[in-house]
Amino acid sequence: LNMAHGCGCLYLLLILNLFEATIAASQTGLSENGSVEPDETYDGKVRPTGDGRYEAYMIPPFKSNHASFIELLPNGDLVLAWFSGTAEGESDVAIVLSRLPNGTDQWSRAAVLSQRKDYSNQNPVLFYDAKGKMLHLYHTQQPASGIARLPTAEEKAKIWTLNSTNLGKSWTTPWELFHKDGSFDRNRMVIKLDGDWLLPMYYATSPNYAATQITSNGFQWKETDIKDSDDLVQPSIFRPTPNNKNLIAFFRDRRAEHIYQAVSSDDGGTWSKPEPTKFPNNNAAIQARVLMNQHVVLVYNPTTHDRHPIRISLSEDGGKTWPHYRDLETGSGPEYSYPCILQTSDGYIHVTYTYNRETIKYVKFMEDWIKGK
Repeated sequence: LNMAHGCGCLYLLLILNLFEATIAASQTGLSENGSVEPDETYDGKVRPTGDGRYEAYMIPPFKSNHASFIELLPNGDLVLAWFSGTAEGESDVAIVLSRLPNGTDQWSRAAVLSQRKDYSNQNPVLFYDAKGKMLHLYHTQQPASGIARLPTAEEKAKIWTLNSTNLGKSWTTPWELFHKDGSFDRNRMVIKLDGDWLLPMYYATSPNYAATQITSNGFQWKETDIKDSDDLVQPSIFRPTPNNKNLIAFFRDRRAEHIYQAVSSDDGGTWSKPEPTKFPNNNAAIQARVLMNQHVVLVYNPTTHDRHPIRISLSEDGGKTWPHYRDLETGSGPEYSYPCILQTSDGYIHVTYTYNRETIKYVKFMEDWIKGK
């Protein structure tokens, strides 16, 4: 009896150890999404760089990591979402979320928020609705490579959503929001002067083109195409002057020539024909953001071919001129891309971007750093 009891305890102990090992493996990315043996610097720790910046490299949950999006919560926490899996477009690529608690210097291990077998999730967009006290997450979902018999599965993408009422500690089950084939998001929500939300989006159809979705309640949306935007995608929209209906949209160029710009004088109801700017574009994502002092920053790759270096430019006149810039990464990559920007009340500018598809990099600095001060 004692031997049987001892064997039973040993068996139970082995089962528990196996369970704990399985959990540990999933937390370090050892799953069907690709084995990960991350660089030891990919630990989520925020450290000074010595040149006025602070930086951290996220703990990569799976092998490939891309397309981050950072948002500020009312308690001061920062949350960061991106997609992670075997490779972009593959089955079970997930949307994951990491958190930097207010007053700390350690980003958490990323938790999986949305994942579906035989589908690939991409392009998370976070939006905290202060009025409704709800954190929203939007992302695309498409048939995985090898599932869709299409030149690109992106042509069948839809936009899905989920939300949280407790600052991202728990989430609803994801559901499909926009049903039209080729639907894609990427950039930050804009609050219109009447309180409605404007979500920039685009269609990965042939040809690609840009659009917006507007809602007053988060459930019923009205779509507006941006005319003459063929081959222009991922609009980044900002309001250069507070309480003014003028909006500016910057676009990624599928032809890899220029960042394009369009203007709305009626708070996003209609748009001018997009025109090329002085900025080059390499057919990769960009993002613009208005700072608290109404200066504007733009993060992009200053090239028409590679996804390196990655640069931040600063305008002090609402986007008319851009006298200041500084490279966030100057190495040969291969890839520093898909930036996201916000500013906190202490003046720090926070930027996240893809770091060689191995992880997501986070940096923060003051505006003067861009000017070399």
